[in-house]
Amino acid sequence: MAHFLSLLARMKFWQRFLILGSSFFLMGTLYYYTLLDASLDPNLHEHRRALESRLGASSFRSIFKSFSMHLDPAVCAMHPGGGGAGGGGISKPHPYSNISTLDVFHEAHFNILADGMYELPSPPPEFPRLKKADNGAGGKEPLEKDQKAEQEEEEELEPLNVIIMPHSHVDPGWQKTTNEYYTDQTKHIFINMVNKLTEYPDLAFVWAETIYFAMWWNELEDAVKVHVRRLIRRGQLEIAMGGWVMPDEASSHYVSVIDQLVEGHQWLWENLRVKPQNSWSIDPFGYSGTMPYIWKLAGMDNMVIQRVHQAVKASLMTEESMEFHWRQFWDAKGTTDILCHVMPYMLYSIKFTCGPNRFICLLYDFRSIPGEPSESRAKSITDANVEQFSEYLYKQFRQKSYFYKYNTILVPLGDDFRYDQEVEWDQQHGNYSRLMKYMNGRKDWKINVKFGTLKDYFKLTRQEQLGKKYAGKDTDFPLLSGDFFPYSDRNMEYWTGYYTTRPFDKRFQREVQGMIQAADIAVTLTYALYKRWGLEVQEKFFHLASMMQSAHRGQGQFLHHDAITGTSKDFVVIDFESQLLAAYSATQSVMKMALQALITKGKVETPYVFKPETVRKAYDMPPKKVKLAVHEGGLKVFVYNPLPQYRQQPVHLLVDTNKFFIKNHLREIIPCQINPVWQEDEATGVESNVYEIVFVADLPPLATLPFMIFRDTSLTKTSYPAKLSVFNSETLVVPPQTLFSQEQPEPARTQPVAIQNDKVRIHVDPKTGRLIDLEERATGNVTVLNMLLEVYRSQGSGAYIFHPKSGSEPLISNIPVIRVVEGPVVSQLTVVYEPYITQTFTLYHHPALLSSALHVRNDLNILTLRDREVIMRMKTDLKIKKPEFFSDQNGMQFIRRRTNDNVGLEANYYPLTSGAFIDDGERRVSLLTAQPHGVASLDSGWLELMLDRHLLYDDGRGMEEGVTDIKPVTSEFMLMVERRPDGHQRPQADYKTGAHNAFPSLLSLSLSDRLQQPPQVFYSEIDSDIFFGFLQPMKVALPCDVALLSLRSLATGNLNYNGTSLILHRRAYDCDFTASDMQCAASGKSVTFSALFKEFGLGVQTVKETSLTHLHHKQTLPIGANLDLQPMQIASYHITF
Repeated sequence: MAHFLSLLARMKFWQRFLILGSSFFLMGTLYYYTLLDASLDPNLHEHRRALESRLGASSFRSIFKSFSMHLDPAVCAMHPGGGGAGGGGISKPHPYSNISTLDVFHEAHFNILADGMYELPSPPPEFPRLKKADNGAGGKEPLEKDQKAEQEEEEELEPLNVIIMPHSHVDPGWQKTTNEYYTDQTKHIFINMVNKLTEYPDLAFVWAETIYFAMWWNELEDAVKVHVRRLIRRGQLEIAMGGWVMPDEASSHYVSVIDQLVEGHQWLWENLRVKPQNSWSIDPFGYSGTMPYIWKLAGMDNMVIQRVHQAVKASLMTEESMEFHWRQFWDAKGTTDILCHVMPYMLYSIKFTCGPNRFICLLYDFRSIPGEPSESRAKSITDANVEQFSEYLYKQFRQKSYFYKYNTILVPLGDDFRYDQEVEWDQQHGNYSRLMKYMNGRKDWKINVKFGTLKDYFKLTRQEQLGKKYAGKDTDFPLLSGDFFPYSDRNMEYWTGYYTTRPFDKRFQREVQGMIQAADIAVTLTYALYKRWGLEVQEKFFHLASMMQSAHRGQGQFLHHDAITGTSKDFVVIDFESQLLAAYSATQSVMKMALQALITKGKVETPYVFKPETVRKAYDMPPKKVKLAVHEGGLKVFVYNPLPQYRQQPVHLLVDTNKFFIKNHLREIIPCQINPVWQEDEATGVESNVYEIVFVADLPPLATLPFMIFRDTSLTKTSYPAKLSVFNSETLVVPPQTLFSQEQPEPARTQPVAIQNDKVRIHVDPKTGRLIDLEERATGNVTVLNMLLEVYRSQGSGAYIFHPKSGSEPLISNIPVIRVVEGPVVSQLTVVYEPYITQTFTLYHHPALLSSALHVRNDLNILTLRDREVIMRMKTDLKIKKPEFFSDQNGMQFIRRRTNDNVGLEANYYPLTSGAFIDDGERRVSLLTAQPHGVASLDSGWLELMLDRHLLYDDGRGMEEGVTDIKPVTSEFMLMVERRPDGHQRPQADYKTGAHNAFPSLLSLSLSDRLQQPPQVFYSEIDSDIFFGFLQPMKVALPCDVALLSLRSLATGNLNYNGTSLILHRRAYDCDFTASDMQCAASGKSVTFSALFKEFGLGVQTVKETSLTHLHHKQTLPIGANLDLQPMQIASYHITF
């Protein structure tokens, strides 16, 4: 030893560094494999030692560095309420607003009237006291009352402005398909609109959905288009919101909502030169707190909503808070505030809009079509009855105004598909004109009634508010934070079932969302790099843009509030699914065309030799992996990473042989695991001619890398067949040629079954298949999870309504078959519950980031399980005082949910878009999802998700049928247990004062990104080195907390390039939780546009910061400007190449 040290001392520095460095590296490698050996079958050891000899390094180690996470103080300062998710030290649960909807819902009075309606507050009985007209106006004497009191009352009566706003709510699919509605009704509404608004210059009309406008516009002659633009300029026609549709706000992901809004706004600006200023969202079944932020970013200053729980409306009425600035929980300065008007009564139809008495309001719906059924009791207004009907209506207007802070009220005049008959325009205009003339002539009533739009209404309201503020009589609108879920319209019936209805389609849309994002990036890369390479690009862009336009609009249509919700008739659902399939296929075609062109640098555009590795063959079939034929010349597989960060990704493929080896883009042999493919009709039988292989791909941001799979003559030393075990079965049928090692079947296992990786170990009950707990191997800490599969029996549930008979009961009572597959890359435990569900728990050994979470997959088919609603429930040992949890709002932010003991369990279900967690101040259990669900916490430490619903009956909300088109559905999750380190633990927050929002950990953000944006995999059977290129367009990765929402090349109506949309979101995170094994940095170090697009050469010409949908220009930025985003900020840029 002394001789060695003496020799070492005489060496030069670089020689000592080399020897010591090599020693540490070898020791680390040996230690790494020693840990790995503990979980592997001994038969695999020889393979691994041979592999080490051939490659000389740790085969599964990433080529990318891990980052030391220096958390940004700006993010850490955003702890909710100043005290973090746990709520410790919070002085106010919602510090930036006067009102939190969490409090409003819990403090509401759920009083039901005899007709099933919720009780709303009423104005004083004599409000307003009416004077009869004097002799000159009809010869009536005043009411008997003291003249002095009458004079005082008249002086106190403030002037009232009333905006009568004609509108038509046009669902793009519900009881009819979009095309059927367009042909039968919507087209006629447009034609009548142009004619009648031109005929009646005082009339106005409001429209919301762009999808129908675009369909109609394509049929118009130029002369009619001129008339339409003139009506808009004159203010008679207002386009409100202007998205492709009026989207659902419960299940829709904010990325897709923004996408359809961009699609709608870009069309409106190009064709009508319209920039929507107001949002009109009257039919979604509840409202998210994320949407006001999106509307504000898109340039809208005001919004109107309708379907809010009637008991919540009652509370807001009492506080004169039916109009408020909607503020984000995390916005200290109010820069994202938007003025929101809540319509007071149950629906947006005329029956519920003139005032509180719906029977009187029915006197003022003047549509009368021979042979058409109608609730209306209206009579034509004549000189003989105008006074009487004016008084009735005046009183309704005054009573409606009583609960608004300012003396301007909005009276929508419309309903579903109204004004499709020309005569209705004449009827409504003529009768209301006579009423207005009389009412406006009654100076003692101090009322001004006119037709108008949302723009007119909000202009008057804001003018009055500012006038009172400057006069010292008022301050401002109240500030409200939160959302409006759940929704109930009557009879304590809660619209919480649609959060889960038709989960097949909800998952389908989420897959399409990720594919559209990926395809948009591929198109942008093609355009930019083709220009850099000096290649002709316009014809190619035209072809790609045409397919992408179809995909964007198909997905946008599905975000409609009767589509993604699952609340349309069966045949309409088929139409929606067909649109999704078309979008799915179009994006795959775009990616294979673009990636082939990019990989070959434009040398081989045709024939198309790239094929998708996963395909959908029909609208009602799930995606299926293609069995790949491996030959000696090699099969090329291309893995495309649509994330702007580095990622290590396990790639799962089906191949026809277990004798092969894989090379990466550096032509290095890489290891892989070989798994069995189980027979569909035999739970313990292994297929003999197909194998699943799993290898880990190191993928730079936005990169596409090739991998070559070569057939060999025998099992190679770099391929590791898995070890198989089965429990609760006497048989395990493994064909000998598959070479899987296997344990003796255990038909009567009594001890828990376990799988593990270096970080966690899970235990499963052998008799029930129930996940028992998760153990953190580094500390030995155990979190009880107790995951159960249960079912509710329906009592009155339908597509919209969740109404179970009572509590849940077990889904399956039989002992399930349990299968275990173990290997060096991944270990899986599958529980087969015949005949309904197969549940698979997966632990990855590599990469390190994914090994932190337990991956859960459910394959469910409840076709034979009628009038049942299936749930997955966890009963954890987290020490939470009362039932509560946090769920996400459209994938963008998290809000606190408290279980309300005053209402049934159905009222305690909430929408989940991408994740939920429970937190006791020390531990957090998070469930990240790849698809939307309904979620609840019905007891302390519980968390449950609804998986599927099979319902035989209609729930009386207009669909007129049950939900019986049941399909096999897959749901995927990542389950995480995170523990606050010493010094960061928080005392359990007081139930009533804890923060009303929270932030996820940085680790959960990164894992959720991998669920929402999986890699896209293609293959080619052509044996040519020209297809072995790779694409790495970004040398600089975005920070972990910055999401790339869109890198989309916009196109004009003629499909010419119209600039590129870059939309980024910097997400806040909880600094209490450590983030290890990350392959990206947190924000803090500046990233510039020039660094981001360095590989594009000199192609970037301009960078402009804009509003969300690029209609409003903010500033032009230099190419070297920093991407300087504040926490939770979404920023949009318009870039030209």
